[in-house]
Amino acid sequence: MKHIIYFFIIILIACSPSSKRVLVQNIGEAQGTNYHIQYLSDGGINYKNQIDSILLEIDSSLSIYKQYSLISKLNSGEDIRTDSFFNIVYRAAKRVYNESKGNFDCSVFPLVKEFGFYQDKLGEDILLDSINIRKIIKYVGFDKTLLISDSLILPKGMSLDFNSIAQGYTVDVITDFLESKGDSNYLVEIGGELKAKGKNADRKIWRVGVDKPSEEIDNANRFQFILNLEDKSLATSGNYRKFYKQGGVRYSHTISPFSGFPSQNRLLSVSVIHDECMLADAYATAFMVMGVRETKVFIKNRLDIEVYLIFTDKDNNWKTYISPNMKERIIN
Repeated sequence: MKHIIYFFIIILIACSPSSKRVLVQNIGEAQGTNYHIQYLSDGGINYKNQIDSILLEIDSSLSIYKQYSLISKLNSGEDIRTDSFFNIVYRAAKRVYNESKGNFDCSVFPLVKEFGFYQDKLGEDILLDSINIRKIIKYVGFDKTLLISDSLILPKGMSLDFNSIAQGYTVDVITDFLESKGDSNYLVEIGGELKAKGKNADRKIWRVGVDKPSEEIDNANRFQFILNLEDKSLATSGNYRKFYKQGGVRYSHTISPFSGFPSQNRLLSVSVIHDECMLADAYATAFMVMGVRETKVFIKNRLDIEVYLIFTDKDNNWKTYISPNMKERIIN
């Protein structure tokens, strides 16, 4: 569901003529979204072709938008072996599923399709059929699936969607590639999920900004906060732009695997910092389902997770909760 999570960055950098390293910028499209990759490379070596090849490989494994992809074939019932991309993401998804007590569940794909969140337009024509939802939810539950070596056990009628974790994983793969080339100063962003390491061309820590959770973008005052991101990953999930209304009620894209319906809580946006972008991505989705109170309990003793929560109180006023380590990073 990550293609419907909207997150924008501002990059404040300048090229340094005295530096032996050259800033290389790659921009393109992948996984139904855009990517922006910047890295300091000795001699200005450009890895765009290799990066695009990696993105195509991952799409061929994990994209639900490609009928030829591995995950699409598995969802259609084909008996084929999984690959390393699938296996890594599956195991991480199972980890967060267990840690979040089922709030993060990549088997909600049939429900997401039922509500039309992968359609180009969401509208009043989507019917809230409780009887049909009860039928579909029987085929939801990540614990019903099993990965044994390179064989996936996927019960008939079930299907998987790694969209809420795959973009974060892709960021990790690209940064590993850059590291293998000896480039350790980079900012990699795919669909709003990002990882920063080292310094920019001005030899300063990379600086990024996160949009306010509003339906419309105000370019004059768009950012909720700006922070320095040093050797960490950042992912944001929100319900404020991808939704539909019916009967005066706004329904978000984040589906509860327990009720089968869009989650209804006070959270507008969750930003998560973690070492791994794949896990930051997954936790952000899990927290949107869990809500404010459960998220605070979850992260209480988790030194590896930092969060910025934006939510509304009973009077519909915006409130925020920022974990202590996250506060130290924010500059505005």
